[in-house]
Amino acid sequence: MVPSGSKEDRNKTGKQGKPLNKWYYRVLNYFCISCIIMFIITLLLVGAFVAVVIGRTSDGANGNIGGSLTVLYNLLDPLTNYAYLPLLAVFVPLIGGPLEAFIGKRNEGLRDFTVVFSTFGTFIIILAMFPQVADGGITNSIPGVFGYGLHFKVDMLSYIMVSTAGVLWLMVSIYAHEYMGMEHHRDRFYLFMSITFGGVLGTVMASDILTMFLFFELMTFSSYLLVAHNQSPDSILAGNNYIYMGVGGGLAVLVGMILLLFNTNHLDFVFLATELSELGWMQYLISGLFIIGFGIKAGMLPLHIWLPKAHPVAPTPASALLSGLLIKIGAYGLLRVTTSFYMPSADLISGKTDPLWALSKNMGIVVIWIGVITMAVGVFMALQQSNMKKMLAYHSISQMGYIVMGIGAASYLGYIGAMGFAGAIYHTINHAFFKALLFMVVGVIYVKTHEIDMYKLGGLWRQMPFTAFVCLIAALGITGMPGFNGFASKSILHHAIVESYEYGHPSFRYAEIIFTIVSGGTVCSFIKLFSYAFLGKCPEKFQNISKDGNGMMQMAMGGLALLIIGIGLAPGFIMDQFIIPAASNFTYDPYFIKKYLVDMNFFNQKDLLAMVPVYILGIGIFLTGKKFDLFHLHMPRWMDFEFILYKPIYKNVMRISQGVTERYETRTNNADVYIYAMILVASLFFLAAYLR
Repeated sequence: MVPSGSKEDRNKTGKQGKPLNKWYYRVLNYFCISCIIMFIITLLLVGAFVAVVIGRTSDGANGNIGGSLTVLYNLLDPLTNYAYLPLLAVFVPLIGGPLEAFIGKRNEGLRDFTVVFSTFGTFIIILAMFPQVADGGITNSIPGVFGYGLHFKVDMLSYIMVSTAGVLWLMVSIYAHEYMGMEHHRDRFYLFMSITFGGVLGTVMASDILTMFLFFELMTFSSYLLVAHNQSPDSILAGNNYIYMGVGGGLAVLVGMILLLFNTNHLDFVFLATELSELGWMQYLISGLFIIGFGIKAGMLPLHIWLPKAHPVAPTPASALLSGLLIKIGAYGLLRVTTSFYMPSADLISGKTDPLWALSKNMGIVVIWIGVITMAVGVFMALQQSNMKKMLAYHSISQMGYIVMGIGAASYLGYIGAMGFAGAIYHTINHAFFKALLFMVVGVIYVKTHEIDMYKLGGLWRQMPFTAFVCLIAALGITGMPGFNGFASKSILHHAIVESYEYGHPSFRYAEIIFTIVSGGTVCSFIKLFSYAFLGKCPEKFQNISKDGNGMMQMAMGGLALLIIGIGLAPGFIMDQFIIPAASNFTYDPYFIKKYLVDMNFFNQKDLLAMVPVYILGIGIFLTGKKFDLFHLHMPRWMDFEFILYKPIYKNVMRISQGVTERYETRTNNADVYIYAMILVASLFFLAAYLR
């Protein structure tokens, strides 16, 4: 077993109870040194990447900096100009997973090194894509699959998601080494973690809905093994919920895809508003199926029930990836659909009032209110939790509500919806980093204390000062404190909902009010988490916990904390260099983008002052809730989505299934023999004919 760092852990045994020998610890030390070197190289590469990106679009001093670093890119021309970088990025983790499992059966330290090294290599490939993406994108194809082929295109929108995935996966891979030391079946975990990574990359780089669907399903089935990893009854139940909902979402996407193909003869992500406008009610059925399919993965109400069940039982590295990235793939799917199938081509419209925006506008209204309700219910349920992982799971639902609301605002406003688009994709990036860091913090607390109930903790900042520090950074990020990453994206989303009632219907004024209240509830939640876990009096049993080890976990958390602060202090970099170029690829008003998004002043007085009542409200909710014991409310059964909706559906499906099975089981078993025999004979016949 891989030791977690303490003296007690070093006395553990490896597989089959064999003592860990000195050679093993020598490999372990090499692993730690290698991770430190790769971490430093990553920081240097990110710094160089930022300078090069700025240098491509700047004049003067910044241009000189970029120009000098461009020499490095010229030296790496064979890599940066390689035409098949997207395919390479997908297949490195898909090939790396089985290799890691094979190595792990012989040496766990070497396996962990392989995990981090393959993820680091994928991250390098992702960075190398940028010059081609900035110059118009990269397209790859694998012909012949299902007679249609698999097709990939990396534009600026997909590159934002790919680079976010690369950074987050690398940090989690480093973190997982020490955390997974107390888990069983580590080879299996790393195998499916790598396959999930390949599925994520394939999904976000897909250039058509078929390719996206196939990798989306690969991601769903492989991540199921991460949720159910512990194999406890709770883990199996949570995994079953996850896979049932995931398969249901996949079927919804599949049906929507088939209807789209039959009615428009298109699967590519192209502007289809003109074709869909001629389908009448069918356009809303297709759109609804895509919203349901991707909304399940995004944790959108009322399709969210798998999420609070999955996080408490999954290992923390899996939770960090599930919440930090995998649920964003659902949001990405929604965003990709709304910016292609709902959106008309720029040369076919006359402006924001063109009738071709009707589908986008009507579906946008629905999506906005789904997002608003999702964020409100998520934060309310989060406030009622004592289990820290379950609390963070409900906050993932709430924060996804922000993103879904932004997607809805972009769709509703149509031609002038770039603000909602920008807010949704920016908050996707920011949430990936601060939520993954929060789960990592909870994981360290659990490793040290074996306690997940915040009410049984306290005063841990003395025993775990660095963990408390990065937890505070992540909390300030998620609550939208100026100077931290969440402030920029929440400000943009607030502008988007304001624009929805200024340029659209006045009822969205109530959505803005709910937005503010939910933001106050988020502040309250993380005051609660930080105060109960790190402040106050430390229980006697935790006063002498080991301060040794966990260096790799701290390094990974420190990397994400640096990103949260860096984005927070320079929010214009991602906005100007990535989000605005991505928005410019779609049918958004160029004048609106130039006037309101380019060179946006994030630290203006109005937005800064707007955070004051939010924090006052959050503090007030916390004090009130603590005084009147409002953090232990129990929802009535009639408000429980699982009780009123999902359990009746599950019981009826199981009853019908059992009835059919009992009635036709014998006949079916006999028929199976004949069917399999005929399939075998037919296969041999066609094989012989083909070889002839």
